[in-house]
Amino acid sequence: MRRRWGLQAKMTTSYVVVTATAVALVEAVLIAVALPSLAGAEEGRSFERDPLRLVETTAADYATRVSARTARLGRLPTAVDFRLGEAEVSLAPGEARPGPKGVLIPYTDVAFDDAAPMSAALLLDSAGVVVSSSYPAGFAVGRRFALPESPTPKGSGVAATSSGPVRWATAPVLDFGGLPEATSDPATVGTVYVQIPAGVTLIVPGTTPVDPSPGTVTGAFALFVLVLAGAVPVGVAFGLLSTRRLVRRVRRLAASTVAVAEGDLHHRVPVTGTDEVSQLEHHFNLMAERLSDAMHAERQLATAGERARIARELHDSISQDLFSLRLLAGGVRKALPTASPLRAQVATMEDTATGTMHEMQALLLHLRPVALAEVGLVAAIEEVCRAYRDRLGVTIDAEIEPVELPPPVEHAILRVVQEAIANAVRHARASRIALRLTHHDGRVEVLVEDDGVGFDPARTHERHGLGLSLMRERVAEVGGALVLDSAPGEGTRVRVRL
Repeated sequence: MRRRWGLQAKMTTSYVVVTATAVALVEAVLIAVALPSLAGAEEGRSFERDPLRLVETTAADYATRVSARTARLGRLPTAVDFRLGEAEVSLAPGEARPGPKGVLIPYTDVAFDDAAPMSAALLLDSAGVVVSSSYPAGFAVGRRFALPESPTPKGSGVAATSSGPVRWATAPVLDFGGLPEATSDPATVGTVYVQIPAGVTLIVPGTTPVDPSPGTVTGAFALFVLVLAGAVPVGVAFGLLSTRRLVRRVRRLAASTVAVAEGDLHHRVPVTGTDEVSQLEHHFNLMAERLSDAMHAERQLATAGERARIARELHDSISQDLFSLRLLAGGVRKALPTASPLRAQVATMEDTATGTMHEMQALLLHLRPVALAEVGLVAAIEEVCRAYRDRLGVTIDAEIEPVELPPPVEHAILRVVQEAIANAVRHARASRIALRLTHHDGRVEVLVEDDGVGFDPARTHERHGLGLSLMRERVAEVGGALVLDSAPGEGTRVRVRL
């Protein structure tokens, strides 16, 4: 099972992990944004009695946005990256107004007198240095700011300043991007500080009451777990469906590799698509094709070498013996008296040895390999004809038209011509052979005709069966047809059409 599902299981698991991680990150950000609003939401009248809750909500909102920007930048944002406050809000010292998320914080670089405190927001790094400020003239960037002491763990309260009392609140900037900040809390990389004048009454009209019970927060986490649990089967289904076709192609390629390794060089795989696997399929087919060609060439070389070896052995042994036998028979014939009754038998022996030598020479020419790849088809056929003319004295009328053919077709034509001429010389005792190679309209025709003794085609198995069968097989392999026409005493005609 591991061998069958290994790749698909790994890819499906990776899809599940990526899907679950993405869902978890999105939900974490949403909860971080929603929980402060849920925790700080009350009736409109409660904000009138406790404006500090609005300041806490504003600090939490700024902290959430700064945390998201920190995750994207990989560092705390500067005043250029994230500006605190709103330029369209105009508030003088001692003034404060409620907003959609707590209180409104104006952005201004104009310096005011210190007669009353200013509504302001600051971003501090872990060392307490101001990184961004809504009121740079009063709280300059780069200066250290000492946070007021909070009477409660929430980080809020009322404090006295040189300009007057303020309501203030802080909220931590959390690290979602893995910043290497050395703080007591590794998840905190900065602090947002918000203040408003303490003597201002804030009225929030039309606030919708929200139940701030613990069940609200619990429901948010329950929704988080439910969505995450639903993402796992979705990731599994998506992983199985998206990897099924790819895994099937890889398995088919692996099976084809095994088939080629076991000797099936004709095995090919279909190439689908234009991805990396399709390139692998294409290169596999190319490799198998080249390997098949190499094996075919090796077999051809081995066959040619074997033919040459047999020809040498026949020439060195049987041909020499036949030559000696003919000389001895000729010598005995000359030594016998003219009236001797053995003279006719010795003459027959001499003629038989001469005919056998003639047939042996034709066989040697038939076995003689021809370098087709080096000289081309026309030159190779002319060389075969020249060898029979020079060594056996056979007249061969050859008319060969130059034609370009694929190597397998050229090889088949050459072997058929060799076989047909050898049969005409060895079996038909032909003295004249006509050879024609023509082509027209994409068709090639080879004609070998002799004036030999001929034979009955219905009885080819008695003497000519193997040679003719090989000729037919060679022609059929390249998609052609061979027609044989012969009769006793009327010669033989071999016609090949491709």
